[in-house]
Amino acid sequence: MPNYREVPMMRLSVRKLAIVLFLVLCSVLATPAMVYGADTYDVVLSDSGPTFYATKRVGLTYTFKMQGKVISYSTSWYSGSGYSQISFPFVGLYSLDYAYVRLSNSAGFYRSWTYHQGSFTCNFYYPYLSDADGGPSSKLTMKWHYEFVGDLGSY
Repeated sequence: MPNYREVPMMRLSVRKLAIVLFLVLCSVLATPAMVYGADTYDVVLSDSGPTFYATKRVGLTYTFKMQGKVISYSTSWYSGSGYSQISFPFVGLYSLDYAYVRLSNSAGFYRSWTYHQGSFTCNFYYPYLSDADGGPSSKLTMKWHYEFVGDLGSY
């Protein structure tokens, strides 16, 4: 004779599995690049100083990272970690067009750099007191700009 107590548990397990699959699918499709026909896709990270740190996960596989520090009247640094190509299921492949970095402060000072690779590091002179020493508040922003290459079937 069947044990009727097991049937509701089996239904509950199927429901849990369906919910998990639905959430995984939504997380993949929730990426802004998932707008069908998007020709470009940008990943932007930003943080206030004097020490900068930010990460952003794109899709299920790609984690972008930004870090750096401004030091009073001295050599300061930043680094960005990204990708030369990113792909999204059901959408396609995107290739890095450029990465753009901008350092600015509340006194109106800014510097910008452009790269054509996904990861980069830079040392530079900061001509102000850092935020920590009473200088103007600083901000570091990094943007990776991608162009649509094509669907994944042809790669």
